[in-house]
Amino acid sequence: MIMTIPSTNKAGLPAFTFVEAIFTIAVIGIMSALALSSISNGARDANRIVARQQQAALNEAVTAWAMSQTRVGNTAQMRSLSSLRTEYNNLGTSSARLNLLVPNPSSSDVNVRNGYLDQSTADHFLEFTTGTDRIYSKALKSTKQYLTLPAWENGSFPTVQLNNE
Repeated sequence: MIMTIPSTNKAGLPAFTFVEAIFTIAVIGIMSALALSSISNGARDANRIVARQQQAALNEAVTAWAMSQTRVGNTAQMRSLSSLRTEYNNLGTSSARLNLLVPNPSSSDVNVRNGYLDQSTADHFLEFTTGTDRIYSKALKSTKQYLTLPAWENGSFPTVQLNNE
């Protein structure tokens, strides 16, 4: 049976050797790096989830706008999807199309007055959107993504696209 004698310092107390200390520091460093990367990946994943939710919310708002615009005021008269598509596509930019969804308190139409996005969501998009063809939010900027409201294609409803920069 081989017995090892623990190393001791000058005072005769047990101590680590240089190799043991380096090994311990290396293990702690590796564990710290793994912990930090999992935390940062969690934040990035959370922002991606928020970006997808914002895309879905904007898509629902665009669909609600299209559905509400098919009826002319409080009358039984209906507008065609073709005329709505023309109106939507004539706006030309994603920012102009986003403004269709924002609450407009001065409008006589109750739907437009209330908007299709809640005011805080609309304000958040408008705060981060500076260009005309890219819609941003805090989560979208952190994930390097943006939303667009492309032209409304014939035979479908308007869509919202999530794009990478």
